[in-house]
Parts: sequence; C-alpha cells; structure tokens
Amino acid sequence: MVEMTEVEIVTTSELRAAPESVWARVSSLQGINHELGPWMRMTAPRGAELSVDAVPLGQRWFRSWILLLGVLPFDYDDLCLERIDAGRGFR
Repeated sequence: MVEMTEVEIVTTSELRAAPESVWARVSSLQGINHELGPWMRMTAPRGAELSVDAVPLGQRWFRSWILLLGVLPFDYDDLCLERIDAGRGFR
C-alpha cells in the first residue's frame, strides 16, 4: 500500500508593479477574464467584487457561466470561496 501525503507547492514571481495594483487587477472580474481570454470568459452579477466584505465565505456566491470565445456557454461554475487573503490570494 502506498501512503499519500499532502504537499504544498509555493511559487513566487517578481512583479514591476505595486502589490496593491496587482491585487486590484487579479481580483477583479475584468482581470480574471483578461487572463482567461480570448478563449473563455466568465459571467458574474453586476458589481460583484472579490473582497472579504462582499463574498459569503464557505457558501455559494453566485453561478458563473463559462463562455467559449466569450459568447457560447459551455459550462458553469457555482462559485464558492473558502478563504480570501486580501492582497495575496484566494481559495
């Protein structure tokens, strides 16, 4: 029998921008869609923002349709975040 162990992988990047401006971009729907594009796009309710105050942690936040080429719905995701480390990341 093989014993499985959990491994945490940590990566780092050196950015030429202030951490606050990087977080503002990657935690916005516009930034997420920029990273997914041009192949995919996610929908969200108007005004949805990724912040500790706005997201109900541990429960469904909203349903996001995944659009192929930005127009053709092919999947959806019931978004649920466990944790937000503002300025650092989310799970």
